[in-house]
Amino acid sequence: MKIIDERDVDPIEEMTRVAHNVLNLTSWGFKESYRSVSPGELIYDSEWCRLSLTWGGWDYMGGNSISIHYGRLHAPNEKATMVWMGEECRCWHDFNQALHFLDGRTPAEAAELDYSHSITDPFYEESFRQKFDRRQPEWLAQMQLTIWQHYGTRFFELFDLRHPEIWSAYRQFLKEVYDIKGRSRAIKPPADKVC
Repeated sequence: MKIIDERDVDPIEEMTRVAHNVLNLTSWGFKESYRSVSPGELIYDSEWCRLSLTWGGWDYMGGNSISIHYGRLHAPNEKATMVWMGEECRCWHDFNQALHFLDGRTPAEAAELDYSHSITDPFYEESFRQKFDRRQPEWLAQMQLTIWQHYGTRFFELFDLRHPEIWSAYRQFLKEVYDIKGRSRAIKPPADKVC
């Protein structure tokens, strides 16, 4: 039996495997639109939004890792920020505050809950994490899939350029959340400046 060294995995091949075998992106209407071997990034587009899988590399304690972010269809391939409506803003986003917004929570409730959410909390429990020991890409992809199954296309529509009213409400929600939580001067542009 051949032992495979997890450090020898090709990042693009591994992320493609996760995209197709775990996330099943084609069934959600996503098609690959961009690929960069260095640092290792795949971007998929749908009618609603963009999805970025970025290689995090190998870590002695945790194995290989990826990150997953969402962008509106105007998000650039190779940058995390852009100028939108005259201001520098973040164009790639995680899901944490989006879930609170979609649930109709108040900014105060979202600020208090922060990264905690009933859908994602089980993924951080030790028994669940052990099922994905040293397989962070599958763990993260399964979390995303669970979110998508819960919210359906409503999750993706949050990022849809065709619904500026939803995005405007989300931007206001984030502003109020960070008015409560506070902003770090070291983070430029601020976390609530999104486009």
